[in-house]
Amino acid sequence: MARLPEGLRASYPDPQAASQTAPRRLAYARAIADFDAARRRALISDLLRPLLGRPTELLPFDEVKERLRLRSLVDRGLREVPLDRIVGSLGRQREFTRAFLPREESLRQRWEEVEELAEGLRGFPPVELYQVGEAYFVVDGHHRVSVAHRLGSPAIEARVQEFLTPVPLGKDDSIEQVLLKQGLADFLEATHFAPSGAEDFVTTVPQGYDRLLEHIGGHRYFRGIEAQGEISWREAAESWRDRVYRPMVETIRDSGILADFPGRTPTDLYLFVMDHLATLRESYGDHATPSRALHHFELAHRQATGWRRRLRRAWAYLTGR
Repeated sequence: MARLPEGLRASYPDPQAASQTAPRRLAYARAIADFDAARRRALISDLLRPLLGRPTELLPFDEVKERLRLRSLVDRGLREVPLDRIVGSLGRQREFTRAFLPREESLRQRWEEVEELAEGLRGFPPVELYQVGEAYFVVDGHHRVSVAHRLGSPAIEARVQEFLTPVPLGKDDSIEQVLLKQGLADFLEATHFAPSGAEDFVTTVPQGYDRLLEHIGGHRYFRGIEAQGEISWREAAESWRDRVYRPMVETIRDSGILADFPGRTPTDLYLFVMDHLATLRESYGDHATPSRALHHFELAHRQATGWRRRLRRAWAYLTGR
């Protein structure tokens, strides 16, 4: 078999080496294209942020930790974590969107390297996450989470440490909702209550938690008169919870009125009804009871909404819409 001269052979590429580098070149080209596509999606997401109606920013772990007073940490070991529940970051929340799309060109080199690694035989090592309620925060592995999103993976392997908290934090919560939950955390700390359900004591009313504490203070005052002596704060809080709050919330749930207030919680309705009760007692004294106040509030609300529905129908008829 004829052989090429040594000098000519050196100038030709080795077929075996070429066969090994071709897949790598293809993977590199695909990683470049994938990063460019992810950057475009990040830009579009940021431009459409006001119209999306859902959080587009990653939750900042340090702020969440401070607001919710997170202290107790438990090692949960290695587990598979759904990608849609990873919604926050330790220190890098501005570099990626809520869907972990890369925002900055400076992320390119590492991002492309991670995608090549992900598509290789070995894959990449587990990421490190903090868990708070149903939400997870990336401690180490932001590029890996971003690439996993791009490749359509439903979950990622992670080493998880969980911060225990009585405050429910969901994967769809915004930082504004976290601020509201700071109020819940403060309220639970002040009362030593342990919620019995996800909606227990949760309110969306401005200064709602301060108003609940005022209710406990008022209840303490009247309990002291009944007992002809001072009642401790903790005893008053437990008495308010068992004798005022929980019976009222149970009545609200049984009435079905919550269906007329989408987005509101039982505690919101408790505050509305108690405000209404105070107004009624100015006219009727102690004859106005919490259950009667709820009934009157329900009638007044449905009459008001009935008028609004009739006005909308009349306007639609007049305008032909």
